[in-house]
Amino acid sequence: MKKFTDRYNVCFLAIALLSLVLFLGNSRNILAAYEEGDVSNGGSITGTVKLAGDVPAVKTLKVDKDQATCGHDDLPSEALEVSGDGAVKNAVVSITKISKGKKFGAGTSSSIDQKGCVFFPHVTIIPPGSTIDLLNSDDVMHNLHSWSMKNTAFNEGVAGHGKMPKTFEFPETIKITCDVHKWMTAWLIVQENPYYALTGADGKFKLDGVPAGTYTVQAWQESLGKTTQEVTVSAGGDAKADFELTKKSKKKRRRRRR
Repeated sequence: MKKFTDRYNVCFLAIALLSLVLFLGNSRNILAAYEEGDVSNGGSITGTVKLAGDVPAVKTLKVDKDQATCGHDDLPSEALEVSGDGAVKNAVVSITKISKGKKFGAGTSSSIDQKGCVFFPHVTIIPPGSTIDLLNSDDVMHNLHSWSMKNTAFNEGVAGHGKMPKTFEFPETIKITCDVHKWMTAWLIVQENPYYALTGADGKFKLDGVPAGTYTVQAWQESLGKTTQEVTVSAGGDAKADFELTKKSKKKRRRRRR
């Protein structure tokens, strides 16, 4: 029996060590997928993200808890913000699968705050390996819940005027909610390369310092999904890339009559 136990322990230890080696190897591959460097005579990609079709009415969120801090009025939803001419705010435009290019900028966001029971900003983009402070400027507790697959998920309370630092190692789109105040939602984009932009109210974006070549450029928005197109950038030139996103239709399921 002792020999069997010893063999079992040795096998278990060997499997654990192999799993650790594979995990560390995969982690290095993910983090080393993009090579930072200097780009000489780089070009740019500019354009606009718009909604195809009619502009929908702004949805409202019911504020029904901690109204002394959160307010008594309903809040406009930030899930889809569209101007009168169809320009889409908070769309993330990025180059996918680019292995080498410019360095990550130093001015990336370092925090997400909660003020008046609303996340600020609504969408945040950071490089892999970044540590970001999740702040609470309110007098009430918030319970932050991350919905992630690659990065370690969390579901933790943050006391009023407190903070919770978290590190995000792997590229991923992460939804963050508050379990105490159900209307609160934010998005954290861990971007694998520095070629990304977040559209403003005018729907415009610019990606600069792009090496000459042909790339797949993606536009993503939380309510509209994503679309891509191929864009060719010349040395020192400006390539145009305009996107149209379509509102997802809700298909009603019909029950079959027997």
